[in-house]
Amino acid sequence: MNYRTSTEPSLETGRFGDIATNIPVKLTKEELTELSTVKPFIACMHIAAEWGLIVATIYLCQRFWHPMLYVFAVAFIGSRQHALLVLMHDGVHYRLLRNRRLNDWVSEVVLAWPHLVTARQYRKNHFAHHKFLNTAQDPDLKRRAGDPVWVFPQTVPNLAKTLFRDATGLNAPAMLKLAASVAAADSVPTGFLIARYGFYAAALGIIAYAGALEGFALYWVIPMFTWLVMIMRIRSIAEHHAIDEPGSAYPKTRTTQPTWIERIFLAPKNVNYHIEHHFFPSVPFYRLPELHAILMSKSEYRESAHVTSTYWGVLEESVGHTPSSKVRAERSSALEGIQRVAEATV
Repeated sequence: MNYRTSTEPSLETGRFGDIATNIPVKLTKEELTELSTVKPFIACMHIAAEWGLIVATIYLCQRFWHPMLYVFAVAFIGSRQHALLVLMHDGVHYRLLRNRRLNDWVSEVVLAWPHLVTARQYRKNHFAHHKFLNTAQDPDLKRRAGDPVWVFPQTVPNLAKTLFRDATGLNAPAMLKLAASVAAADSVPTGFLIARYGFYAAALGIIAYAGALEGFALYWVIPMFTWLVMIMRIRSIAEHHAIDEPGSAYPKTRTTQPTWIERIFLAPKNVNYHIEHHFFPSVPFYRLPELHAILMSKSEYRESAHVTSTYWGVLEESVGHTPSSKVRAERSSALEGIQRVAEATV
């Protein structure tokens, strides 16, 4: 599969690159080709590991039952559900497997359908988001237009109330409404619908036959409609909201440097490198740190990209607070460290 450099307009805009004129930094064709190489073994190992972690968490929680352990299990499983959806996102960009048909079926059956979404419908929406980023035609912005919870800066009580409703499941209907709106934008072949709902019928039948309906609710449904909803909210804010820097490398787009615990519970699979993803969507998730290091070695990126230290820093920006001196110092130190790594790598 051949990839164009960022200077060449792509007929598949949104699949392998955003509109070229929007990208202020360049990679050589050789660099982009190398970074864009798909390694199916790595992708499959990550998929297997995430499902394995979910199974292990359920076993341990049942084996050593305690209410606080269950709360931890809900948060951890919700974070692994998020990781699986991030992997689905890579599949949407054809970054999981080299065989496109197999890539699509893995993206659907193993990653998307268990979360009540489809990779096919998400792809149509997501490519439009890449192509029309932050314009009136951006489908993500169109859905949020006029909704006060997506207007920033917000007051601390309002943001806290929204996140509380997410974490407790009160905003679960909003997630279902979002999934329905994405689905409504795509006409699906009958065969696809039969396969999808046949999957649901078979899965529920097996779960019921095994007498595991209660466990399914406790360990899959509840995490998906509580912690996962909150994660998706924070991630969406971090990626395209509460940014007011007209001179930034990419308007209204942010990369976040998470703490190790945020990587586990909020931002798995390098999903925090969002500017990098919009610049070069052909780069799979496991090469994004390397791409970030290369871009940070370029002064035009390093000096203008909106990089926030920690997701707590994102929430600070969301309520109109200038990051504290400690956060600014940590951010400066992180950027200097990244620059040193970049210079050693490139």
